[in-house]
Amino acid sequence: MSNRIVYLMRGLPSCGKSYTARKLAESGGVALETDEYFYTHVGDDPSRYDYSEALLPAARRWNFQRFQAAIAQAISPIIVDRGNGLNAETQEYAKFAVESGYRVELREPESEWWLEIRSLLQNKSANHAELDQWAARLAAQSRTTHRVPASTIRRWMQAWRSDLTVEHILNYNLT
Repeated sequence: MSNRIVYLMRGLPSCGKSYTARKLAESGGVALETDEYFYTHVGDDPSRYDYSEALLPAARRWNFQRFQAAIAQAISPIIVDRGNGLNAETQEYAKFAVESGYRVELREPESEWWLEIRSLLQNKSANHAELDQWAARLAAQSRTTHRVPASTIRRWMQAWRSDLTVEHILNYNLT
């Protein structure tokens, strides 16, 4: 088994993904976040998040190129700090890592509020009201960073798969 590792962070906005990613990268690794593009490549103030949906494809390409460069440099750990659900983009990261000899693991935030939300997501229909409250709280928290609306967070909650594995991602059928 490879001692080089890629962590795919997964979780909802404002739940501590970036904090956990930075902690994982402290041992000589690198945390790669698509949203960083909107600080470094858009606007003229690197402390300001200048999101543009039209630029999202460019931001995603930019982050994946950084990922490829980190793998070419044999950096470990590499932490991909994004939602990382079951989709083609996550599969692209996972497959490239595996093909490059890296082990891939899913990681989630370790914050107390994420642990509570994750528990509620185990039974979404029974916890609808609590999840709505959390979506509103997370949206309010994200106003200072990524400005994700509660409706989007709620949609992501509905699509959340508690049982998601790296194998699911690698075998995801794009058709």
